[in-house]
Amino acid sequence: MILFVCTGNTCRSAMAEALLGHALRQEGPDACVVASAGTEGGGSPATDKAVQVLSERGIDLADHRSRALSPESVADADLIVAMTRRHEAAVTAMVPMSRSRTFLAGEVARLGAGVGPVGEGGMAAWVRAMDGARGGHFTTGRVADEVPDPYGGSLESYRRCADRLDGICGTLARLLVPTV
Repeated sequence: MILFVCTGNTCRSAMAEALLGHALRQEGPDACVVASAGTEGGGSPATDKAVQVLSERGIDLADHRSRALSPESVADADLIVAMTRRHEAAVTAMVPMSRSRTFLAGEVARLGAGVGPVGEGGMAAWVRAMDGARGGHFTTGRVADEVPDPYGGSLESYRRCADRLDGICGTLARLLVPTV
């Protein structure tokens, strides 16, 4: 399972879950399970602007309800994709052993592209290779690897966020299922 994490799970992580899920469904229902959660989420719908922006892309986010990040969701995830370093820190504070499976959104696309597609070793080996590509240290990713929060912003800020997430998710989909 791939788990996207942001603050409220009403914008960024919800959009990322839908975008990656949409890309992977093109390959069939068994391509990969995608989920999302928020460090402060729980039960709220996606924002109207997030719903609108994904609707413009042919993806329905209207039924999304935010989920709270939990130790169980972190433990179940093969790969955790955080929107900011603060979210990454929240994940690893909750489950310290998850650090090697937790990456910033831009970082997972950047390191994954360097490592190459998931191979015969499967997801776990691929995630270990990305962790190794960090250079053996446990520093957080680059500021440029973060995805800014559009919450409370203009429709255009949501479109920019969706564009960024679409690029990251497109790269991720090609790496997870090389025929995508």
